[in-house]
Amino acid sequence: MKNAMMPVSVVDLVAEPSLRLVARTSHCGAARPISWVSTTELPDPVPFLRGDELVLTTGMYERTDEQWWELVDRLARLPIAALCFGTGLVHREVPDVVVRAAEECGLALVESPCEVPFVQISHWVADRIFAEQYDAVRANVAVQDELVRALLAGNGLTGLLSRLHVHLGRTPVAVVGVDGAVLAKFPQHAAVPDATVRRPVEIDQVPVAQVCADIPAQFESVLSFAANILGLEIARHQAVLTGRRELLGHVVEDVLEHVISDREGRARLVRARVPIGEPNHVVLATVDGPADRLRRLPWAVGQLVERRDDHQPTAVIDNTAVLIVPATADVAGIAAELRDRLAVLDPQVGVGVSTARSGVPGLRIGHAEARQASAQGPGVHPAGPLSVTGLLAGSVDLPLAELAETTLARLLRYDVEHDGELLATLRAYLDHDCSPSVTAKALAVHRNSLRYRLQLIEQLTGRDLARLTDRIELWFAVRALSRGAGEP
Repeated sequence: MKNAMMPVSVVDLVAEPSLRLVARTSHCGAARPISWVSTTELPDPVPFLRGDELVLTTGMYERTDEQWWELVDRLARLPIAALCFGTGLVHREVPDVVVRAAEECGLALVESPCEVPFVQISHWVADRIFAEQYDAVRANVAVQDELVRALLAGNGLTGLLSRLHVHLGRTPVAVVGVDGAVLAKFPQHAAVPDATVRRPVEIDQVPVAQVCADIPAQFESVLSFAANILGLEIARHQAVLTGRRELLGHVVEDVLEHVISDREGRARLVRARVPIGEPNHVVLATVDGPADRLRRLPWAVGQLVERRDDHQPTAVIDNTAVLIVPATADVAGIAAELRDRLAVLDPQVGVGVSTARSGVPGLRIGHAEARQASAQGPGVHPAGPLSVTGLLAGSVDLPLAELAETTLARLLRYDVEHDGELLATLRAYLDHDCSPSVTAKALAVHRNSLRYRLQLIEQLTGRDLARLTDRIELWFAVRALSRGAGEP
């Protein structure tokens, strides 16, 4: 019995005893599939054929030997699956010229006696084609069900690819990101296939990866289905991960905007598994374009298909991603990886990396540092000295007291350790319009002593008192520090 999964062929046709067909050429043993049946008595049936049909004719139209030869040659070159010549009505037997032409042109030729009507042959072929199509649909549904189960069984992308490998005739299969990076392959030891077939994995009609395999055409539908369910699975996990990132984003935003106290902010960050008591870098990137792109489209397909959470606490605030990275981690590598991932959404994305600080105030100032650094343009940028004036010009809500403490940290520490008066000297110098003589008189110190103190202030703060922008920045820092201490 013919395997229902195999297409009906000329061999099957000749082998069916109820049809009583007789092979008239040696080419009837070929397993050429029959796509459909066409009965014709037209002078020239070729324009009405698409190829691979079983053409039935009684030869009613009179032709010369030359015309028969030309017709057989054209049918063979189309090609049709076979020519079935009915005898007993117009011709007692198949004309010899037809037999010779079919043999020479490589065409399968069968003879059908008039006792077997053409409609019986047509029904027999149609029944088997429909059965083949039904079996193919049923088998395809079974394969699809197995692939879905493999993806949902908890074995991740590897589990899906292992079953896909079987259903693609055991050819290597791989999932490749849009950047060309291989996210997964099966078998693991196999080379990445030089794929003849690639099917996109899409999220909201945006390609995020490709499923690749070197396969014949009959397996393409299986590969397409695998790409579709992989896209749905990635989108599902993206939604879950985005929800977690937004929850942390709400906490970070409340901390940055002083909506909650530092004590409550610390407690909520700890509950969110942020090691706020240890020094952390803030890695920040803002994606250009609609804010929902950062929520909707995946940054890392491999992470999602393997169902991995973020390695570092990650917050999403509008169209900005904020990573909180321990000082012990490879922050440069993490920042570069974030840049590469977000470049899929925004090729010009800039990533800023703050200095490592601990505590809620450290998170605020680290966020400001990283945001300022990210504004420098595409690529990864470590934070430099915070420009208070630059940040204020950007209309950014800032933790000014923390910024002031950072700008003046070394100066304040020097005053504590040496019982110095550098902060008072700096305040007086700025309050007296940076006039050395007036400042020295107000402080009751010699001008040489004042000059030494000012040089020391410049060394400790990294600012040049001769530069207007540095003077303004130090003025803001001193004022913010005074305001935080309750001074006017």
